[in-house]
Amino acid sequence: MANPEVLDQSVPDLAINHPTLPAVVAERLRQLIIDGTFKPGTWLNERDLCEQLKISRTPLREAYRMLASDGLLALQPKRGAMVVELSADDVENIFDVLSVLEGLAVRAAAERATDAELAHIAQLHAQMRENYEKRDIRAYFAASMGTHIAINRAAHNPALTHAYDRLNLQVQALRYKSNFDSDEWTAAVADHEAFVEALMQRDGERAEALIRKHVGSKKTYNLRARHAGAHGS
Repeated sequence: MANPEVLDQSVPDLAINHPTLPAVVAERLRQLIIDGTFKPGTWLNERDLCEQLKISRTPLREAYRMLASDGLLALQPKRGAMVVELSADDVENIFDVLSVLEGLAVRAAAERATDAELAHIAQLHAQMRENYEKRDIRAYFAASMGTHIAINRAAHNPALTHAYDRLNLQVQALRYKSNFDSDEWTAAVADHEAFVEALMQRDGERAEALIRKHVGSKKTYNLRARHAGAHGS
């Protein structure tokens, strides 16, 4: 009789490697919000989205709930889902908190990151710079945000990650859109060069000051752009 404590090697791996359909739909909608396809204040048409995404209403509505939990959609009975539109106060408050969280993360990463994690951050930064030279905004933004997120993970602080992820999602569309201003885009690349270099040197104090300045610049740019748009210039 076979020993029941010995794992049968013929049993296939039971791990589920694919996310659920609602999660896939939520990620697709999230990207459409970030890149501005669905602008703030837009009501999403459930019927059209079901047809375009080739899905039923059940996974779409579950995806709506996931994005509402992220703070990206507002749900209203009988009206559906609307892309959240941040007020000027929202923008200022969120970026103010993010600057603190990102500063804390990069300082901790300078102390706690493994050499492999630093190498990964450096690789993402190099990809970001390469995509900037190609003027590929979509690929640039993926590598840019990837750098920020990798720094956050290298801090090895789950509570910090939980707080950061939700707030960061709420302003990713603003961060993405700012790159369409060539001067702002160039300034952002220079900022990245500075704080990544400080992190590679494990100079946490300098890295913190630089990344907080970078996030503060994003806040200033978006508030100024909002003010200019409100006055038609």
